[in-house]
Amino acid sequence: MTLPINPPGRTLGTENAILSGYGTRYHVRDFEGCLSLKSVLQGSADWETGGRRFVVDEARYLILNDRQHYTITIDSPKRVRTFCLFFERGFVEEINRVVTTGDERLLDSPQSVHRQGLEFLNRLEPQDSMVLGLLRRFQAELVDRRMPPTRWDEHFLRIGAQLVRERQETLRAILKLPAVKSSTREEVYRRLLRGRDFLLASLTSRIVLKDVARAAALSPFHFHRSFARVFRETPHQYLTRHRLERAARLLRSTETSVTEVGLAAGFESTPAFSHSFRCHYGLSPLRYRRGN
Repeated sequence: MTLPINPPGRTLGTENAILSGYGTRYHVRDFEGCLSLKSVLQGSADWETGGRRFVVDEARYLILNDRQHYTITIDSPKRVRTFCLFFERGFVEEINRVVTTGDERLLDSPQSVHRQGLEFLNRLEPQDSMVLGLLRRFQAELVDRRMPPTRWDEHFLRIGAQLVRERQETLRAILKLPAVKSSTREEVYRRLLRGRDFLLASLTSRIVLKDVARAAALSPFHFHRSFARVFRETPHQYLTRHRLERAARLLRSTETSVTEVGLAAGFESTPAFSHSFRCHYGLSPLRYRRGN
């Protein structure tokens, strides 16, 4: 059996498939896809949908819904490598049905006739999502492209199940918001995600709370209070943590000087970077790089 890796675009949605490739220039406009995960193994790529732009790099992934139109652009001096999963229509919906239905009902209806569409909020998911780790494990096993079909199925099932679990966590997080109407809570959460995406896209930029709140279309205090309630970190703590994680990746994977790493991670000075890094990791950047 030939695994569906880089199959014709017209077949996407009819089976679980992967699109992956290298390039410095690539552009597809207004493509209608199935439920899919967009990740990048090297470099970064831009996806645009619904008037929003998402920059995906090695430390995050993007989920797009079935029948959603989007544009992808790669324009880089260095090669970019993408790794994107496309789910068979109804596949993740069936996982959700099994997870949310009791065994007795599942025995009475082992196969669902009508699978209700499952919608995910468009958002950049950082590396603390377990899905990204599962994607990386999947890709590592596909290096020689010789994988038993049963193992292929297991990877898609595990990733689909984790997506369902994280979707349930999202729904619980929405319930934490104080608004009376569920529609209001969901709208506030969507705006918080826009602010969070802005933070993730601004790791190397100097920003203030007003900038983030403006991107989320909320007042600074409303955004700050709601963000901390939902994500259990203030916007500043969230931004700093992801800057430090970026710095740690650069220290592990490059020979760039500590000063340059700090600047590349968004810190304004080496002392500020070293102090924050030591507080977070318990080691200086140099000792962290040396592995002791």
